[in-house]
Amino acid sequence: MDVAEIGIIGGTDGPTSIFIATSVNWPLIIVMGIIVVLAVGSFIMWKKKHK
Repeated sequence: MDVAEIGIIGGTDGPTSIFIATSVNWPLIIVMGIIVVLAVGSFIMWKKKHK
């Protein structure tokens, strides 16, 4: 079982930091990143084409 934890540290008087602790499945992260980049690129190209 994979375990992940996200902690947010900060307040109104300073910058907020987000810490992520997990055992990372790098191939899955890379594939998801590529899918997001392709989806955003496709949307931008579609938007330019339909002006």
